[in-house]
Amino acid sequence: MCKKMVGAEIAGIPPALEDAVESLKETINAGRTDIFRKLLEACDKCDGGGEAETRQMLNALSTQYGTFLHMATKLERADIVRALLAAGADPGVQDQDGNTPVHLVKSSKMEAIYTEELLRTTAQSDVGKVCQLLAAGLSVNAQDNPLSRNTPLHWAASFADTDTITCLVARGADVNVANSNGATPLHDAVARGDPAVVKELLLLGANPHIQCHKGRHKGKTPVEMASSKPQLHEILKNSAVNGTVSYNGANNGSISPLLDRKISTQNSGGSLAHGISGSIESLTSIGRDSVMSANSPPVRNTSPDNISVPSRSQLNSTSSLEISPKIEQLSERLAAAHLVSPVRPLVTNSALHMLWPPPRRITELQGKPWKPQRDLGVSMVQGQVSIHRILDVWNVHKPFFSDFGYHVHLENIISPQEPQGNSVITCSINPAQLTMPGEYRIRIFNDTVAVTATDIPSLHSALVTLLQLLHLCGGSGGESEGVPCVVISDYPTIVHRGVMLDFGQHARIPTLVTMYHIVDTLLGLKINQLHLFLHIGTTSHTLPFSPSEVVSLERYCQDRGLSIVPVVELDSSVTREKLPKALQSMTHLLQHFSDTEYVHIGPRLSALLVDVSRDGVNHWTSLSLPQTCNLMVCANVFHTNRAAVKLLPLSAVLVEYGFQADYDFTKGSQLSIEEGRTLGLCPGTAAWSSISGWPEAGVSNVYSGVVSAVEGGARCVIVAHWSGGGSVTPLVFAWPPILIAAGLTWNHNTHWDFVHSSLSTLLDIHLIQTGESGIGAALVELGRCETWLTRLCKGQATTDVTDLPSTPGSTSYQLLADPDMVNLENMTAEVFSSVIRHIKRVLHEGQATGSTSITSAASSSPWPLASIAVMELHLAADMIFTSCRLGRALVSMGTNPRSNMGLAVVNPGVANLPPTVRTDLANKVLALREVYSSVWMRSLQAPGLQASLLVLTSLLARLLPDQQQQQL
Repeated sequence: MCKKMVGAEIAGIPPALEDAVESLKETINAGRTDIFRKLLEACDKCDGGGEAETRQMLNALSTQYGTFLHMATKLERADIVRALLAAGADPGVQDQDGNTPVHLVKSSKMEAIYTEELLRTTAQSDVGKVCQLLAAGLSVNAQDNPLSRNTPLHWAASFADTDTITCLVARGADVNVANSNGATPLHDAVARGDPAVVKELLLLGANPHIQCHKGRHKGKTPVEMASSKPQLHEILKNSAVNGTVSYNGANNGSISPLLDRKISTQNSGGSLAHGISGSIESLTSIGRDSVMSANSPPVRNTSPDNISVPSRSQLNSTSSLEISPKIEQLSERLAAAHLVSPVRPLVTNSALHMLWPPPRRITELQGKPWKPQRDLGVSMVQGQVSIHRILDVWNVHKPFFSDFGYHVHLENIISPQEPQGNSVITCSINPAQLTMPGEYRIRIFNDTVAVTATDIPSLHSALVTLLQLLHLCGGSGGESEGVPCVVISDYPTIVHRGVMLDFGQHARIPTLVTMYHIVDTLLGLKINQLHLFLHIGTTSHTLPFSPSEVVSLERYCQDRGLSIVPVVELDSSVTREKLPKALQSMTHLLQHFSDTEYVHIGPRLSALLVDVSRDGVNHWTSLSLPQTCNLMVCANVFHTNRAAVKLLPLSAVLVEYGFQADYDFTKGSQLSIEEGRTLGLCPGTAAWSSISGWPEAGVSNVYSGVVSAVEGGARCVIVAHWSGGGSVTPLVFAWPPILIAAGLTWNHNTHWDFVHSSLSTLLDIHLIQTGESGIGAALVELGRCETWLTRLCKGQATTDVTDLPSTPGSTSYQLLADPDMVNLENMTAEVFSSVIRHIKRVLHEGQATGSTSITSAASSSPWPLASIAVMELHLAADMIFTSCRLGRALVSMGTNPRSNMGLAVVNPGVANLPPTVRTDLANKVLALREVYSSVWMRSLQAPGLQASLLVLTSLLARLLPDQQQQQL
């Protein structure tokens, strides 16, 4: 009966292809996509075959399920379904029961494949295929994924032609459908900038008055978005007359709250991808609601108790990153490079989204996942690079693999002509196999892994990614689903990705052991430069390590693919007259560094060298640098003195410094372009002048710097962290901006929405190297609390990114350093109490699965700095608690009962607080000093401690007279 049925089914198949039918069915049953593709190729090329004949065979009812597409769908052969659709299989053919292949879809994975095909053909303006897929039963309002919720019409507005848009709307597409950000297709069309598409959507009924509720276009209608695009604005302005605004698709009868904001109309310059923009987010899964998303500005008596902590407590965010005009424009340009036609396949495995820095290209393959055993044998391929050098790289990474329970050992050395053999991992350095400088490729199949790199640095990067895959997906036996079969091709955007640490006088200078741990952490983030900020005087120089320790640190960095760059800066005592002696000190200082490709000149020394050059003395040529050394100078000093650029050595790199959240790096970019000089940019962590940093300012500043670096063709981006005299910010709060900088400088195509929504999770995974321990969220939340409190104290709106980080310091820091000078007019006792409650809740709720505290989570972390990081976290929390209790006492004492006459709150000064309050606070400060000193000495060098403790010592002196201090 079955044989007769098959014979009837194949009656319409071209005679030359009848023999192929059974073979194709066997490969579908076996799930052998590779053989299936080869058979299809053979059908196209054989006598009596061809593309038309192959399509005829594919669309015949030649299997017991119907067509080959029916069969592959029913058996859930995902890659074969993709191959069939690409080969011309018609998803609209019905089987004997009237079902199309789409009707046989049972799993979300298979549904995603068909939706992906619909989105791909939409983006390519293949109207015929779009109609074919919709006729087969796909929803015209299908969503690309549950998180971004873009429909085919969103994709069409971003990439397709007007015929495709008309086709979708004619078949029932909702022209005003909103994605997860509240963006409609018209938002995407305006962002794309195509007048024809905008006109078509308006003719089809698109509403130009709908506001987004979050994302890059938060608070904006399409009309507002078009204000900087004259041609589109002309098209939309008639639609805007007498219009009311809809918020997230719901009419609220009001104008946009951002209409009275100054909207930049400046030309945004060269885009990273012309004609491609919009809110499509298909390559990177968007994380949970951002802990740094903008909400309404704080008002008096507003509590921060609802600040957002993912999966935990809620606190109104104070971020203005999304609605700052400059940042928003930069965000659009950065995200614009995400999708190119043809659209790449979606990455469906959520673990792959958490690789950091995110790889350039991830291609998921069909097949069983790789379940690595604990013992991993490596075969190394002989080539241009010595096997010993390759082995040295593996030996560097070997302890990191051991941290996650894997033993890596050399198993074999093979020639390039040999097959892989029995080793689990094959490693080769072969630039002929790759196309880009610094590129590497990882191929993972169900039982083997192949790693190919262009050079030693890219091999370090490849092993970092491989280790992350094992961490995120690994596990032998039945411990996990395993590492999916993938091909990862990756290379960096910015050549030199650096971090600058302050090694100046009174700075927080790590011990040598801590420096080794910091270098290992930077290696895990693919940072390849470490800049050491050093001070020189006329007769001395500061070097925190002995000459032998400097050599050891250099060697340690070199083995890990990092280069040390000395940054030379002048003490404040050095004048023009003393400059020659200071340069002699500089020469002596640089002798401690054995192999320096770059020497970085700080802002003050750069300015003084420019100043003396006005007298006709060119000290740039007398710096006594090695012939092979390149000079890096502060570009800011040349903004008003372009003529001085001509005196710089030809090898000089102009480094633009900028540390405020809204700093405009384009000045440095323009300078380097017009002068024909190499560009470098230096944003900052913003983890200073506070107790727990300014995460919003740091991430925003880094993001802005990277965008300008990409557009200006910069060779390096250096993230600076200052920790000079008086700084009480623990080092741990510098890591969030450093981590973000590492990701963006490696892959500038990273979605901005993903960056700020996943920051806490990324910190837990790639810094603490655990699951969701809550430490990452706590790091971010403490800094956000300080930012919120500071803005409230100054009466600053959340849309205002100026003066971040604040020049005098955060309100919490000022209450410790100089409490009598803090303006408390906008503050209430409840504001301080709510901050205390929120931080306690963050520390309590920021915990791993079950009842494990963040301290316990840190103790189980393989990161050597995890324990000290949690100590610094708790120390910062205690300092904020003390400052808030002091602020609450001052507000309670200084509240004016007749606030309608004069100020509502005056600062009475610490000396006027009740003695019992001062004594209680003094006891807390004394305890803080002891803990502060203990935590410092665990990871930092002793010099600098006393200068840092002066903040607490001075506060103690204000709280109690000398006699009472002695009694305590």
